[in-house]
Amino acid sequence: MTGFLRRGDSVERELRARRPAPGDELVSRIEARVGEQRPRRTAFRYAVPAALTATMVAALAAVGGVSYAASSVEQAATAVAHVFAPTKAHGTLSVAGATAGGDQYRPGFGFGDRNHNHSGPPGLKRQGGSFAPPLTPKIVGTTGLVTTAFTIDEQAHLFISVLDKKGHEIVINQTKSKIGKGLHGRSAKVINYLVLVPRTIPLKLALPARLLVPGTRYTIRVVARDPDGNKSTLRIPFDA
Repeated sequence: MTGFLRRGDSVERELRARRPAPGDELVSRIEARVGEQRPRRTAFRYAVPAALTATMVAALAAVGGVSYAASSVEQAATAVAHVFAPTKAHGTLSVAGATAGGDQYRPGFGFGDRNHNHSGPPGLKRQGGSFAPPLTPKIVGTTGLVTTAFTIDEQAHLFISVLDKKGHEIVINQTKSKIGKGLHGRSAKVINYLVLVPRTIPLKLALPARLLVPGTRYTIRVVARDPDGNKSTLRIPFDA
């Protein structure tokens, strides 16, 4: 049995020794072909992620950009004032002061979505209708709080300010004010708020009490501009 195994090993060695070896020309051709294929695989490997990234960026831009994907209401609205108002379509947005406010993004409510907009300017209606009596501010320390609500029937950028009897804008304390939800930022004469979900919006504006002269009428001015650039204005009076 042992002799048989030894003879088997010697036959195997002899076969290996006599097996044909590839010629130099064949080896060179194989090496050249492998060399040609490597760059293509490398390029493909990098091209696929690049193509996917471009597709994702385009998809986000189509629904309003990365700003709307932010989880914070304030973060979303801070960036959106620059994203959704290209100069050629709507003109330049100018806000007097650092302002931040707006709806949080929801699927299906990207700015400009035709399911939440209509032709013509935005419809604005104050709480109680046009015949509602003037509001009266509530004085708390050095602050006068004016509270009301209004309804808007499509998506829009809102520019909210308070005018005195001469039509001059009064400074608004944003940290103490609310439009829908809370705001943040330093005091400003114009607050920018983005509406993604048409609805009735609660409004509370904090004004310096020293600027509210008793017996004087003031006006809350709400300017709404929709995704197509159409504008409308709502004026809500109040007496100090």
